[in-house]
Amino acid sequence: MDSEKLKLYNNKLLVAQLIQDVLCDKISVLDALTNFPKDIPDINIKCAFDALVHREADEDLRKRIKDYAQIQDEYLESIAYMLKENRALPKNIIAQYLIYHKDDLISYTNKTFADVFKKIKRIINF
Repeated sequence: MDSEKLKLYNNKLLVAQLIQDVLCDKISVLDALTNFPKDIPDINIKCAFDALVHREADEDLRKRIKDYAQIQDEYLESIAYMLKENRALPKNIIAQYLIYHKDDLISYTNKTFADVFKKIKRIINF
């Protein structure tokens, strides 16, 4: 495995662990998002980031709708598993995220975390 592929795989492992830590209530979603690898041009990592943003944004739905939290957590768990196995997310999942999340929220080039967090809050609140 060349160094770029190894670096990408290590980042996928990090993201998978962050997701698992959120699901086990070891860390908050905000902590996980803060620790995501930056400037990674991988659509799978971008989709994992967006899925975690949705978990935080859907807090009211998770409380109101029966089984919503369980289904959403199982979905995140499957994303973590695919990343850990170095597999690409299914194309239909990526396509759905790209419809609603064209912006790359995890690219920090010339941006502070506060700028990105404000953008996330705007997207969540429409």
